Amino acid sequence: MVFSQPSSPVLKARRQSHRLYSRALCGLFTVVVAVWFIRYVLFDTHLDSRKFTLPAPLKATVPPPTLVSTGGSQLGLSNVSAKDLGSTALSSHSPRPEQQVSASGVLSLTAVLPITPETLSGLDDHIRLLTRRSEALSEIFLLTPRQYLAKTRHTIQAILSKEEDFDVEISIKPWADNFEIGMATLQAAQQVSTDWVLLLDQDVLSESEGPDLNALLLKTRPQTFQPVGPRGIDYHLDGIVCVATATPSRAAFLVPPMVLPAALIPPTSVFTPGSHVWMALGNHVSRAQHDLSGGSILGSDRSSSNEWCSRYAPRGLDGNLLPMHVLPSSDQTADTLQPSAAIVTPEIQQDVSGSMIALVGPGKLQLLSRIICGLCSKGHTVTVLILENSTSDLPCDALVHILPQTDAPQSSSASLAAILPSNVDIILSTADVENPSNPLVTLVEAYPSATHIHIPSPDLHYTDWIATLDFAELKNWHVPEIQLSVITNDRPHSLLRLLSSLKNARYFGDKLDMRINLEQTADPKTLRMAGEFEWDHGNVFVHHRVIHGGLLTAVVESWYPNGNDSYGLILEDDVELSPLFYAYLKLALLRYRYGKRDNRSTNLFGISLYQQKNLELRPEGRHLFNARTLFQDSGLPHPNTPYLSQIPCSWGALYFPEHWREFHIYLGTRLSGKVWPLQQVVVPDVRSNRWTRSWKKYFIELVFLRGYVMLYPNYADYVSLSTNHLEIGSHVKDVPEEVYLRKKRLFNLPLMQLPAIDTEKAGPTGLLELPDERLPSWTSLPVLDLFGTIVDHDTITSRGAERRADLTGCEEAASQPHDARELLCVV
Repeated sequence: MVFSQPSSPVLKARRQSHRLYSRALCGLFTVVVAVWFIRYVLFDTHLDSRKFTLPAPLKATVPPPTLVSTGGSQLGLSNVSAKDLGSTALSSHSPRPEQQVSASGVLSLTAVLPITPETLSGLDDHIRLLTRRSEALSEIFLLTPRQYLAKTRHTIQAILSKEEDFDVEISIKPWADNFEIGMATLQAAQQVSTDWVLLLDQDVLSESEGPDLNALLLKTRPQTFQPVGPRGIDYHLDGIVCVATATPSRAAFLVPPMVLPAALIPPTSVFTPGSHVWMALGNHVSRAQHDLSGGSILGSDRSSSNEWCSRYAPRGLDGNLLPMHVLPSSDQTADTLQPSAAIVTPEIQQDVSGSMIALVGPGKLQLLSRIICGLCSKGHTVTVLILENSTSDLPCDALVHILPQTDAPQSSSASLAAILPSNVDIILSTADVENPSNPLVTLVEAYPSATHIHIPSPDLHYTDWIATLDFAELKNWHVPEIQLSVITNDRPHSLLRLLSSLKNARYFGDKLDMRINLEQTADPKTLRMAGEFEWDHGNVFVHHRVIHGGLLTAVVESWYPNGNDSYGLILEDDVELSPLFYAYLKLALLRYRYGKRDNRSTNLFGISLYQQKNLELRPEGRHLFNARTLFQDSGLPHPNTPYLSQIPCSWGALYFPEHWREFHIYLGTRLSGKVWPLQQVVVPDVRSNRWTRSWKKYFIELVFLRGYVMLYPNYADYVSLSTNHLEIGSHVKDVPEEVYLRKKRLFNLPLMQLPAIDTEKAGPTGLLELPDERLPSWTSLPVLDLFGTIVDHDTITSRGAERRADLTGCEEAASQPHDARELLCVV
């Protein structure tokens, strides 16, 4: 039998003490394990992933590159990590958290260097240059083909073994065999974690020095949020211009070396198979920033070699390199330039010669003679193909061939083979496109990259303005796309008049889509008219609101651009158009958006068809205005010149894509009240501050803050390309008839009409009643402010900048074009 004794109080206390001690030890152990786990997961792993490591001992084989999935695309790139190589770290410096870098204002940079035989031979020097000259450099990506992996590791190991304080991470990125150097470089750049990325090629930085080098390595803070470098390519006529000059400039796209914000590196989907990588990058940057260029040239390169240009020159549709035109450096002069058939300098020869074929139908040659002879007089080659039974007399040295008409396409092709030039930039035709035996079919097939301009026979009598276009402007004939946006509500007679004027206008073979915007309150007759309207020049889209929006909403939401070559002609239904309105728009667009660089400006936000007869923004009220009288009294040499004004037009005007997108952001932010109260006066002392329900009130604010301008016509006796009938509506109230008619006469203008037809030649349309019968250069256009006073661009820009600083408190000038959030200092 076993007897148990009751425990003494001392034993009970001892057992309880042991239990408490055990529990404390377990708790402490748990805390230690948890702390260790958190540190390992959140810190040690992050550190290891950012170190360059080498195997110890160095292995002879390297695992193949893995395919890393990025948004559905497979990238042949992968980090060679410590885990893969069984290595130990040679670098143990602290990481540079990107969040802290951005917050503190310190620039962070990653360099992407492709390993080629050229870069590998001097890799030691390249890395020392990068690390010793740049304080912003955080990491170097060595983009390495498989055959150079071992030698690259050996070189890096040798560099690090000599450096005691090496504060830059180096990562080897295997370069997949199926990627060319440009694509592999950009795909590696997608993986950087710094704010900026430096893209290099086989030249590395060997041709950069001084200011170039400082800018590329971020020793000087970037002045623009876009790619910056010493070399770029721009388009010029039938080819390209290689830009590497001593003066800062812009280019369609840059080529390495360049530095750019990492946020501008596009996704893989931007690059289609076989596309030119750097051209695609430039296009992406241009679209993302709503700018006309894809980067900025530093303007301090001193290299006289143009070898880089042929390396990066894009190819045409035929697979051949596009013709190259190289700008000389500042230390070159015209005396030292060697003449070359393939290389010319635009500074010396502004309009490089091009080649055009004119295919002319029976009896149409004289109607095109002004265009043909105008190009010949500028040094261009024009080959004229005339169908039989036509006169061949021309007052210039064009090459004229008379072709026999035949129903057999084979015979037509044979006749053309012996006379066609080797290179053609433009095909101008008047003949029937639908006829399969037409030589035009052969021409289009023979020159697929040529710009084909087909002018219908009824429009040939009104083509005098086309003869004033430069060759580059003609080459860009099809690039701009104008969309018609009609706004209507319950005025069917007004809508009918507007639609009739649109149908009676001349479009010179172009296609234009139309959108008819109907308010929720539109009456049945207006609805029926919009639904039954037939348009021969493109597609018609009818949009009907289900909730009343009012005129502000109706206008602002009537059109939105789908690219930087998309333009909106906004038409309220009480507007009527001249039959020549489209010719004027085309002429002005090609000159000031697609012509010579000196004639282009990001400050131009649109083209007005309506002449200003009254100024309405002065505090004292409306007063009559005559631009010709103003210019004559001011001593300008050409009172008949078109001009630039800050006043936006709402009675028939074309708006540009970058500015309209910016306006959408500005208006949305402004109406939200996040920046200023709605009653805040942005533009001092203008009557539009009272227009609380008008979209123009807010567009005027944007124009004033930016220093933007619109192009206005200036023909005699107020002859205009559009007029306003000032009918009862949102802004015109029901008033006594006498008062209404008097007010209407103030705004109703005579429209430019079609001239009488001359059966033998194209007569004057009236569009060329301009200085020297052509649109002036950009710098020759007078500038008027909101009050109709002659000023200059610097004055209106500085006024807006000063007002912006007063309203926002932002002392730094707005540097990003068309960025409304930056303009308003909204993060």
